[in-house]
Amino acid sequence: MTNQPKNPAQEDRSGTPITSLRDLEYRLGEDRETLRLLAKNWRAEYSPFQQTKPAKPFQREVKAGKVRNIDNPSKELKRVQRKILNRLLRPVKLPHFLFGAVSERCVNTHAAQHLLHGSECVVKMDVKSYYPNVTNRHVYFVWMQVLHCSPAIARLLTQLTTYDWHLPQGAPTSPALANIFLASIYSPVLEECSEKQITATAWVDDLIFSGKEARSVMELARQALAANGFKLSSKKRVILNGSDSKVITGVRLGKKIIRAPKEKLSDIRAAIHKLEIGKITDCQRDKYITSLNGRINNIERICAQDAWPLKQRLMSALSLSGRNSDN
Repeated sequence: MTNQPKNPAQEDRSGTPITSLRDLEYRLGEDRETLRLLAKNWRAEYSPFQQTKPAKPFQREVKAGKVRNIDNPSKELKRVQRKILNRLLRPVKLPHFLFGAVSERCVNTHAAQHLLHGSECVVKMDVKSYYPNVTNRHVYFVWMQVLHCSPAIARLLTQLTTYDWHLPQGAPTSPALANIFLASIYSPVLEECSEKQITATAWVDDLIFSGKEARSVMELARQALAANGFKLSSKKRVILNGSDSKVITGVRLGKKIIRAPKEKLSDIRAAIHKLEIGKITDCQRDKYITSLNGRINNIERICAQDAWPLKQRLMSALSLSGRNSDN
């Protein structure tokens, strides 16, 4: 067993390529035996399971939940993956078009980008089964060609950040590696968008384009992805024009500002109405009101002017029901 490396905080090497095991030990604060053992026994370090997406609060139609395969790395592997994320991947400067799983970028700033060139036309495309199709070769390319690690280090880091030859669902490193890989193949699309004044953004596997000529880059985006083994989901492709409600990652595009989706506002108004007409029992009441306040607070984070009428109506409903209970 080698000695434990020094604390990486003592010196910042985040901007230089990793070319030796000694350097990797230093950056991660982990000895090489630990890293090699986790990489060698990768199959035993995962406990896959299936997860059903739960219904949203106040959802009018409860459809069968989508089942997702979670690869679920072990506690020890996840601990090392978090170090890889924080010390090797987060310092990487990502291009402006990436928003999902990027520090200081959120759904609000993402949607706001599409107000820049106007939202006359919005195109939404989805990469089909994105993580399962980001292969170990793609990940090796990121470590070797993009981040300039030596072949041996790139191989070891690939083993530590992939499962069953693909990017694992549930690993802390997966979103960052997916973002870096997408950035490495997306230049032709971004150049075309720049020439045509089209705003292009990505939220993990969701690709968004807006502007008068947004539809014109759809085929180029498809080709760029297909050349690297990805397919776009035809079911999730959406083209929004004119007066269509344009919702991007849960945020609606207004004329000049971002707004809350109309469907969410309608659902909350319907939920408050149930309080007003006394359809919520006493045993349900506290939990129901807490959930309602949480939903309204989420609306406020998007747009305060959309939240204000809901707050006022909820206060009135609570005041009315309080008076009725006193009588």
